[in-house]
Amino acid sequence: MTTVFFHGLRGAFRLRSAVVLATPGFRADLSQDHVPEALVTEVAARDVRGKQDPASLLGALAARELTAASPAGYDDADPFSRGVFVSTRRGNQRSVRAFAGALAAGRRSPSTFSVAGYNIVAQSTARELAARGPSVVLAGQRATLDGALFLAALRLGSGAIRTGYVGHVTWLPDATGRSGEGLAVLAAVEHVDSAVSVSEQHVVALAPADLYAPRGTDGPGGAPAAEDFAAAHRVAPLLADARTAGVR
Repeated sequence: MTTVFFHGLRGAFRLRSAVVLATPGFRADLSQDHVPEALVTEVAARDVRGKQDPASLLGALAARELTAASPAGYDDADPFSRGVFVSTRRGNQRSVRAFAGALAAGRRSPSTFSVAGYNIVAQSTARELAARGPSVVLAGQRATLDGALFLAALRLGSGAIRTGYVGHVTWLPDATGRSGEGLAVLAAVEHVDSAVSVSEQHVVALAPADLYAPRGTDGPGGAPAAEDFAAAHRVAPLLADARTAGVR
């Protein structure tokens, strides 16, 4: 397991299960950045086409994968005790652009933006997880998985929720806008009150003040950015441990 400590917050936050999904091109990029392809579930381009925005579809697919992969006994019986916190650098741009056009033409009301705005990425994920607690999107070019993890930690530490689902979703459209490459990382997180044994865990200490600092520029031509790679690297040790245990 991976355990995260935040300076100033009581206890620790344990990542108990995780998944990484990526389209073929993104999966190859992760491999070049030392995230083994064996740890990444490949998603075909046809699986992220439909009426829903690709970013929202990726989040939903990751939720289904995590639900299937999560060990029995971890699920929270109360849906209101489960919260979803997702970072996205680009989000569901297609839905937002479509809504803006409908708004300008007078076909939609501004009050309905909540069903087309960036938070739909978290809502789509929450629906698949049957999570009825808070669903929050941290959006923007510097949005990171660790930033979303900190938001979840605040709610977990306060006792408002018992399980936090923390994710990072990126969709990079191609020149035509009809296809592209994408990534979804999703992990289940719990709060640990007592001291934890670190002998067999990956332990990370993070300072909240450092989570939202600029990390650099995007890759050339809309290529994956540092935030995308960092999200996969955060859960890679957990995935590697699970894979090792599975082959014993």
